[in-house]
Amino acid sequence: MYFHIPVLLDEIIEIVDSKPGENLVDRTISGGSYAKAILKRTSPGGKLLGIDLDDEALVESKQNLQI
Repeated sequence: MYFHIPVLLDEIIEIVDSKPGENLVDRTISGGSYAKAILKRTSPGGKLLGIDLDDEALVESKQNLQI
């Protein structure tokens, strides 16, 4: 099982400063922790494209994001 601890979550969320309805790309989705926080801020209507080369990370992010 893949496990990732988002150590700079608050700082990244502040820098990205996403708004409801925005669409974003997460180029290293890992376990989905950052994606989940971003999606909370972009709802309703926001979308996020998650990309990762690590197959285990993609499986974990799908589980964490309930896709």
